[in-house]
Amino acid sequence: MKKSEVAKLHFPRRFSAGTVAKKTVVYVVLIALCLAFIVPYLWMIVTSLRTEMAYNSTGFTLLPIDEYGNISFHFENYSEAFSALDLGTVFLNTMIVCVVNTVANLFLNSLAAYAFARLKFFGRNSVFRVCLFSMMVPGTVMLVPNYLICDFLGITDSLTALIMPFLMSIYNIFLLRQQFLGVDKEIEEAAKIEGAGVFRIYFRIVLPLVKPMLIVLGITTFMWNYSNYLWPYIVNTDPALRTLSTSLAELMGADYDLTVKLAGAVIVSAPMIIIFFVLQKFIIGGTMAGAVKG
Repeated sequence: MKKSEVAKLHFPRRFSAGTVAKKTVVYVVLIALCLAFIVPYLWMIVTSLRTEMAYNSTGFTLLPIDEYGNISFHFENYSEAFSALDLGTVFLNTMIVCVVNTVANLFLNSLAAYAFARLKFFGRNSVFRVCLFSMMVPGTVMLVPNYLICDFLGITDSLTALIMPFLMSIYNIFLLRQQFLGVDKEIEEAAKIEGAGVFRIYFRIVLPLVKPMLIVLGITTFMWNYSNYLWPYIVNTDPALRTLSTSLAELMGADYDLTVKLAGAVIVSAPMIIIFFVLQKFIIGGTMAGAVKG
């Protein structure tokens, strides 16, 4: 083989000692962060399968061992937590709030975002700047005004009060507006030439093009409503209208064993863990699409 041909051959690049050291440090840090998040949750699951006596006698462990050192599972903690949480009622309430709020949020926010991105009207940019400025206001500041409005409308102690104040999200509007701005205008202009109206273009052409971001915002909106605790605690006093977050808080303050309380925490957190693992490819894909288009 000639020297010129040998020069054209591709040999894998060898990593220097500095590169290997940097990668090692990165992996060690990532593994440490993963353990910091995973180990407490594993401990919670394991402890929820033990008795109070076994926990007090052995302390921290990642195995469901009893006070005699034998592995044993106590699923009765979960049955007691089911009853204490009133799981059937509170789960239904939570799903109604989360699903209705998520669907309405995506529909209304996408309409507003499309208007800010494509429609021309007086004061469009000024109104959008005011909306962005409202993002600087902490959510807790709006608790009292929101409560007074709900009380004036007579919707306190109802699931409507958990939905109405959160139908709009400036953050979602901002992200969707950026997505709409990334859509090629020539596609919409071609549709207008064919006689399509604004709403038809919005529903049939533009929304399908930003589907990944809609999925991501739908997941995050659902998860936020699922874990929302402060507002349901303030606006609802009827026990029949409790959500999972408020019911879990009551369980934590009640006279139950720690193992039963942890079983309740596992029950409440399990749906979100499952949703994340099932839909993680959509979350990653939508986030990457938003980074590229934004």
